[in-house]
Parts: sequence; C-alpha cells; structure tokens
Amino acid sequence: MMKNILFLITLFITVVLSACFDDKGNYDYHEINELQITGLPEELQVKYRNVDTLRATPVIEATADDGSMPDRYSFKWEAVSELKAGETQTTSYLIGEEENLSYFVELPDGEYNVNCLVKDTITRVTWKGTFKLRVTTQLNEGWLVLSDVNGNARLDLISMSAKEDMVVRDILQDAPELKGPKRINSVYQMYYNQWGTDLRFYIVTETATAALDVATYQWDEANEIRYEMLEYPADFSATNRTAGMGWELLVSDKYVFGGTTFGQEVLFGVPINYLTGDNGNYFNVASAVGVNTSSTAMYNDIILYDTSNKRFVKLATGGMRNCELMSVKESLFSWETGKDFVWMENSLYDGGTTYAILQDTEAPYTRYLYVMGMPSFGAGGAQKKFIELDGYPGIENATCFAVHPNNPWVFYAVGNTVYYFDLEGHKAEPIHLDSETITMLKFNLFRGINSAYDPVCNALQRKLIVGSVKSGGELNGVVRTYDLPTVIGDDFVESTMHSGFGTPVDVTYREK
Repeated sequence: MMKNILFLITLFITVVLSACFDDKGNYDYHEINELQITGLPEELQVKYRNVDTLRATPVIEATADDGSMPDRYSFKWEAVSELKAGETQTTSYLIGEEENLSYFVELPDGEYNVNCLVKDTITRVTWKGTFKLRVTTQLNEGWLVLSDVNGNARLDLISMSAKEDMVVRDILQDAPELKGPKRINSVYQMYYNQWGTDLRFYIVTETATAALDVATYQWDEANEIRYEMLEYPADFSATNRTAGMGWELLVSDKYVFGGTTFGQEVLFGVPINYLTGDNGNYFNVASAVGVNTSSTAMYNDIILYDTSNKRFVKLATGGMRNCELMSVKESLFSWETGKDFVWMENSLYDGGTTYAILQDTEAPYTRYLYVMGMPSFGAGGAQKKFIELDGYPGIENATCFAVHPNNPWVFYAVGNTVYYFDLEGHKAEPIHLDSETITMLKFNLFRGINSAYDPVCNALQRKLIVGSVKSGGELNGVVRTYDLPTVIGDDFVESTMHSGFGTPVDVTYREK
C-alpha cells in the first residue's frame, strides 16, 4: 500500500514538472492602449458665476488605437472644490458628459480642479486631465436691473467692474418668489458728517420689501422691512423707502412711517399720514416723495401727495410726527388740486426742483405739469411753473416719465417713442424703437458724499436710461443708456445696450 502511494506522488510531481517545462510562451501579451489628454487650459481659468461659459476641447492621443471605433471613449467633466481652511472634504460637481466642454458657470464661488475623465470602453481604463478654475461673482459695481417675469421680480446686474460690461443673471435666484416688482431704492446714512455714507439698497415688491446684501446677494429673511418697524400692519405693502438729511421714510399707499436719524438705526413707529390735530384720520398717499435732493440742510420740506383729498401736503417742520397743509402763498395753482396723481420726481435744477404731473378726474383727463422749488428750513415749496399739457403728443397715454437732473427737461414715453419738452414749450421726439414697447425711463441721481463730486458719477447721472420690451418670449427686455445733447432737439447717442431681461421696471446704479 505504501509503495502505491509513493508511486502516485512521484507520478504527480513528474506531470507537474513536465507541464512547467513544456510552457514555452503560450501567453499572448498585448500593449495597453495608453491615453494622453492635451489641449486643456494651461493657466488658471477665472470665470464669473451666472455670466461666463467654461469651454474646453481635449485632444486625445492613444498608443494603440487604429481609429476603427469612433465611439470608443466616453467623457465626463467634473469640478472638484479645493479644500479651504477648516474643511475636511471636497465637493464634486458634474458639469458635462460630452467630449467638448461647454458649461454655463453656476458653481458656487471658489477654487476648483476641473477633471476631464476619458474612459476607454474596451480596456475599461479611465484616464484624467486636469486644469485649475476660479469662480467668482462680479457684483461690486454696475446697473441693478429690476424686471418683471410673469409677474415675479427678477434682479440682474450689468457689471461695469471689468474692462468690458457683462451681465450677471438672476442674482436673487435664492430668494423666495417676489410678486409685483415695483422699484429698487438706494438709502444713505444722511446725518451731517455721515452724509451720503453707508449705502443700502432695498428691493420693493407687492409681497415683500427687503434690504439687499449687495456683497453676496444671499437672501436673508432678517433683512425684510418688518424688522425695521415696531408694528407691521397686516395690509402693509411698501411703495417707497427713501431718506434725506436727518430723516428716513417708509411709504405705502395707506401708511407713511418716518424717523429722524441721529447716527442711529431708525425703527419706524406709528403712521404719520394725518394732519396736525386730526390724529387717526389717515389719508392715502402717492408713492413719490418731493424733496430738495441738492440740499444738505437738516430740515428740508418734504412733500407728499394726498390721494384721498387730492392735494399737496408736507411733513410737519422739524420732525416726523404728522403732516401739515401747504402754507406757502399760492401764485400759479392751488395746493388743493382736486386732480388724480400721475407722477412726481426731483431734480438738481435751480437749487432743487420737484416736478409733478396730475390729471383731471373726468374725461378728457387733461394732464398738467406742476413745478415746485424746494427750499430748506420749513419755507414751503415755491411755485415755479404750471403748464396745461395740451398739444403734447400722446401724453395722456404715457405711463413712464423722467426729469433731467440738471436741465428743466421732462421726458415721457408712449409706445415705442420717447418725447421730451422744456418749460418754455420746446418739444422733441428723439428715440423711436422699432417693434418694442418702452416700459421705463429714468435718470439715476447720485447722492453719496463720495459720488456726488465724482466726475464719472456726474457723467452717469446725465445718461437717460430706457427700458423696453420686444414682442414674444419671457426674457425679451432691453436696457439702453443715451448720452444727451446740451441743446433740446439735437440728436441722442446710444452709449450702451443690453438685453435678456424681463420687462424692465427699475434700474439703479450699484456703487463700489
């Protein structure tokens, strides 16, 4: 038995050794298909969020590919965040699955490694090429454009921080749905040595009014206007948020809240839209506020239009307690107008001038221009001019107006045409926009202590801003600026034009 076992072991070893010595190269060795990815950017790519498109076209060099399979490789592009101080984990974003990358940049601001991953579907080996990317948001200077998209507010920025203008789209995309966009207001700290500093921006809509964080444009519920008020009426919907030397106002059609500023934050208390001695008998007001924008005096007269009783009134001199009837002598028109409010705006002309357009309450609804001087220290608004606007083309149908900051020129738009006139009756129609409807006219006044004397700002505030909309589509709004002549009737020059907005509602310059 033992001999048989030894024989079997010997036979097994012999067979195994024989097999080993007989293997003289039966394996077929193949060279792997190695890839080299070139053509990617060699320098850091700097792109602006919601503005730029990141593009890359890789060149694939293969060591063992005869080209007989055009779809041999699959592609994936990923952006991997670089670790910041205190972070322990990176974040990866899939930004493309085509051979050639074309990605509209929506990544959060930061530094990234962009990987081009190329998989050989035969060998199942993935090869990688990489380049650096920095994403930033260019939001420190330019025109903020508030527009209406299907009844909701949208905010874009025409950035002027780089060598060429670029449009940063939908910068409030993290905000809740804001219905009924009305305006964007800039509000300064306006108290003596702080005059025109601490610039704040407010977006005003039917459903919310809030301060904007113009550093990040991240929406924060704590910035809503209710947190600036001691009481928040259930039916409150702001129409204006403004400020002047030593005062701030918060206006709606039913309520006016005021506060005096002495270097401290204002908290709006009780409504002040009632006459002295008539507490509780509140009247409705228009959204516009008449004031001398060229004055740095403490107690400028502030004019409101009482829409309930159809009259001009002013805030009580020396405080923010209530309102008073206009006391200055009537020379051209009655302060008790009996007419419906249309528009009111301020200019720097002639030491500070306020313009208002009112109309009759019955057909043919004739409109009238009221021109008022706005002196300081409770002197009351002086009456400068009163014009019946008869014979001004289409003005009875005009819905948007503007006044030149330095000249006595009043602008209005009807359909696709801009008209303007001076106080002596000279008229012109300088702008016709084919196949468009004009929705907004504006001059942007700079009131900050740093910008008021800046030549660039002075040039910008003399530009007429025209918002219009083309027919068809949602984002068919256009914003243009025009350089104006010095003589009425001379040609206007279009200086900038940007498109892709909703229906333009308001434009305000975002300073650095």
